Amino acid sequence: MSQLISLDKINEVKQWLLSKKKYLSDIPFDLDLIENDVVDSLSFVEYVLLIEEISGREVVVDDTVLDKVRTLDRVQLNYME
Repeated sequence: MSQLISLDKINEVKQWLLSKKKYLSDIPFDLDLIENDVVDSLSFVEYVLLIEEISGREVVVDDTVLDKVRTLDRVQLNYME
């Protein structure tokens, strides 16, 4: 997959997160989304489903999933490339 398409996809995830958290004006790609409550327990399932929809890849929910989706950088590395 080209780097430009990958960037478009991760930016789509970023825009979705920003639409859910109106108080944020930007989300750095290395920001821990869970520790900073950008993704909370109520929105986690919706977040994972969005990643699957945009990437076209299944997100296996196991012991490693939190580390794989914790930052936008990690989402891009694990699901968008």
